[in-house]
Amino acid sequence: MISGVGLVLEGGGMRTTYTGGALDAFMDAGIDLGYVIGVSAGANAGSHYVAGQRERSHRTFVDLVADPRYAGWRNVLRERSWFGMDFIFRTLPDELAPFDYEGFRASPRTLVAAVTDCATGAARYYPQHGCDPRWYVQTLLRASCSLPVVSPPVMVQGRPCVDGGLSDSIPILRSVEDGNPRNVVVLTRNAGYRKPPPRYRALSRVLLARYPAVYAAMRRRHVVYNASLDTAASMERAGSAFVLRPGRPLVVGRMERDLARLEALYRQGHDETMARMADLEAWLYS
Repeated sequence: MISGVGLVLEGGGMRTTYTGGALDAFMDAGIDLGYVIGVSAGANAGSHYVAGQRERSHRTFVDLVADPRYAGWRNVLRERSWFGMDFIFRTLPDELAPFDYEGFRASPRTLVAAVTDCATGAARYYPQHGCDPRWYVQTLLRASCSLPVVSPPVMVQGRPCVDGGLSDSIPILRSVEDGNPRNVVVLTRNAGYRKPPPRYRALSRVLLARYPAVYAAMRRRHVVYNASLDTAASMERAGSAFVLRPGRPLVVGRMERDLARLEALYRQGHDETMARMADLEAWLYS
């Protein structure tokens, strides 16, 4: 296992299918990184890598997306969420795409998942070791993927929390703070992307009236996100980061359900990562 090198995983909803393919390529090539930090769907994909479950990302980001319980208006009526969070974080890991809870608990790798505290708008970080693995997957990862307005907050140790990507979209600085001066970063946007200022409607502010700190975090997210991109780019130039991102233009959106597009993005993530594997290995062992 390689120490002192973190693996940083951006979220991005269904764009994270790319990350799933990239992490399966890591497992194919025997890339063994001991520290993984992710937000939102990136943390979900990271859990598969930490548990050593190759292709579970394909099952959960591609194969089962056509199930009507995955996303849609029925979920809005039933649980106030476009995505079927009960389906994704209970039915999938317990029934349709079994998650290896014991392997996750006992893994020598560490996953750190970030959530956003609704009361403060700040990120909170949770490593999986010392936590019940079912709680971690079914509650913490659910919270990290709960987009404000689109999904309700999730109670994490008595505090309402939402999507970790809102407060720390690319948690590279947290990885450095946790003892990793060098980092592999997997992004889900093409090179040159910059997040524009938000154009939220008044309805968003009304729906988030109970959580003004969340609304404030949404308003400044582009600033935080672009600063994280700048940090990753600066570290890449200095040789302390190795950045993977989609090479071909993205056609998959955050809420994509087109199976052909998702399959192509998964294969893109796998194939592009394998194409850069020699460079990655040279960087890792330099």
